[in-house]
Amino acid sequence: MTTADVVDTTIAPPAAPRKRSVRPMSVSDIDQIGDLCKRVLGAPTCKSPAFLKQVFFEQPWRDDSLPSLIYEDASGRVIGCLGRMPRQMNFRGRTVRVAVGHHFIVERSRRGTAASVELGRHLLGGEQDLALAGGNEFSRRIWEFLGGSVSLLYSFNWTRILRPTQYGLAVLHRLGFPNAAAQMLRPICQAADATLDWIPHSAFRCQSSNVIGDELDTVTLLAYLSSFDNNRSLQPLYDRASLTWLINLLDQKHHRGALHKVAVRTPSGRPLGWYLYYLGSTGIADVLQVGGKDDTICSVLDHLFHHAWQRGAVAVTGANDPRLSKVLSENRCTFRQPGDGWMLMHSHDSEIVNAIHAGDAFLSRLEAEWWLDA
Repeated sequence: MTTADVVDTTIAPPAAPRKRSVRPMSVSDIDQIGDLCKRVLGAPTCKSPAFLKQVFFEQPWRDDSLPSLIYEDASGRVIGCLGRMPRQMNFRGRTVRVAVGHHFIVERSRRGTAASVELGRHLLGGEQDLALAGGNEFSRRIWEFLGGSVSLLYSFNWTRILRPTQYGLAVLHRLGFPNAAAQMLRPICQAADATLDWIPHSAFRCQSSNVIGDELDTVTLLAYLSSFDNNRSLQPLYDRASLTWLINLLDQKHHRGALHKVAVRTPSGRPLGWYLYYLGSTGIADVLQVGGKDDTICSVLDHLFHHAWQRGAVAVTGANDPRLSKVLSENRCTFRQPGDGWMLMHSHDSEIVNAIHAGDAFLSRLEAEWWLDA
């Protein structure tokens, strides 16, 4: 028997099983992310592949050193994902990198719990100066377990009720009140609210304002964000391209309703501030951002409430800005922590953390996760 005739009968050791792992997200993962979203959240809640591609790969702040993340099992199946939106902010004169976590979706299983922890660990361990995210109680527990903290001041929402009986009906409908019953009660509620509007000193009455509201374009908003800084230690940084991209994307969210963008000024033309809000079929106006100087913000809020009231809103709501808490309270706003809207943060720079805990940051829904998941 020659050497060529010898058969190697050695049995090769079995290949080591492929470990579940976290890796950077790629465009080819979009379909699997969509499938994961359907499994976890249900088909009606899922975003389109085009939208997912926009926010994961086509946003103007993309930074390859801060990629979005995928968690896959031993077979290569995606069982978790976590978006990481890079942003830039100004902290006391220096530019800092911020990573905003979004689309944190994992399977509801033991494997999903492991994926949640590992994805969170990779997010907080990134090269950013500050990590921000919104989360429910589950996300909050994981975040704190990994060394992050919660900003209580930025975790509250405020609400200004404009039409109390219709607002109560909207809340009941959101809690599962039958739509048919709500339709029957709506005319009665509208009549009751119309009666309240005639009461001169009603707590829900919106007075017309002597200031003027103009359509807010991107150039004006960029100028306002630069000039109406209110001396915050931490402020967002925008340029024309990034702000245009953001506003265009917000305009596409038709399921939220109409996006109102308003610049507020005096009749003589002096700028006072601005606001942006959605108003849809619920009748509740969701404010994305409101801004102005300390001596002008009252006029801006008065215009906002009256503007929304004129368009049929039953209430106006927004994320808390600690600097505005006093004036919001004086404008009959109530505050609550919704339970699924904790502001989560993490930074190795204690000065940044302390500034946020002190309410010394301009953080609206445009700088957080809300607009991405809304």
